[in-house]
Amino acid sequence: MSEDGISGIEFGPDGLVPSVVRDAESGEVLMTAFMNVDALAKTRASGFVHFWSRSRQRIWKKGETSGHVQRVQALYVNCDRNSLLLDVEQTGAVCHDGYPTCYYRRLEPDGTLTVVRDRWFDPADVYGNGANEGLGALTKRQFGAYLFLRANDLSAESRTSSLLRQPDDQVTDRVADELDELAGAIDGTHRHVDRRSDIVLEAGQVLYWLILACIRNDVRWNDLRPDRALDIDASAEQITARLLIEVLRQSRQSWRASADRSSPDFAADAHATLNVVAQACVASGIAPREIVERDLAELRTRPYLQAYFDSVKSG
Repeated sequence: MSEDGISGIEFGPDGLVPSVVRDAESGEVLMTAFMNVDALAKTRASGFVHFWSRSRQRIWKKGETSGHVQRVQALYVNCDRNSLLLDVEQTGAVCHDGYPTCYYRRLEPDGTLTVVRDRWFDPADVYGNGANEGLGALTKRQFGAYLFLRANDLSAESRTSSLLRQPDDQVTDRVADELDELAGAIDGTHRHVDRRSDIVLEAGQVLYWLILACIRNDVRWNDLRPDRALDIDASAEQITARLLIEVLRQSRQSWRASADRSSPDFAADAHATLNVVAQACVASGIAPREIVERDLAELRTRPYLQAYFDSVKSG
């Protein structure tokens, strides 16, 4: 092998060598891509992983768009010198679909694929052009609107602003009530219009009261991560309606029984509750983002929130 450590590697007829990337700390395989001589040279010179894109016919730095870069910790060559293994320090999620590893699906004996990892981010938030925002951007804007109502006393115009100020109320009890009504909308015992409309309504109510409860308990968006909780892959295996109803009512009992919790536990419980709500939506053919978008559309109609939405737009 030469001093540059490259000429001794056996690149294929296409000038490429397959390169497996592994998390240096966990040992988990993150992704596989290809390098040519120049990509490998840039990787070694910069300390950050670069690949050759066969579709774009150019070198690209991993994370150049998302910021989810890979810092090289070690680089290994196999016995035949025709493949590479890189140990890296990974920033953020590695997969362009938003998962912590590109290998997030398991091949089942019957040939189907099962999603076995939770998604860390909505690709629309990282790679989108703003035309189709992801759940991260949407839920941050939604959460921010309620924070605005807490920071500014608009009680004369907004019941929500008043609720966020009252020292003693039943906000967590309302979370429990709405969970029960969502379960009823699913099994048909709680009716307003039609099953789909009722599920959308009650899921939105759970989300509303849960956000209020979180803000009153000083839970931040970063603690709650509603985008991750609501991000359910419609292609993933869904639990049955009967089990969903059971889980929703168990969650209702939990909120009813233990409203006084420390902030870290509160955030975790709220996140789990939102995830169940999202599963209920997806199982009913409803995208969870629809619930967020409906609430945002309603919030935008409130004159007293115009200053908030103007500030978000200008920011």
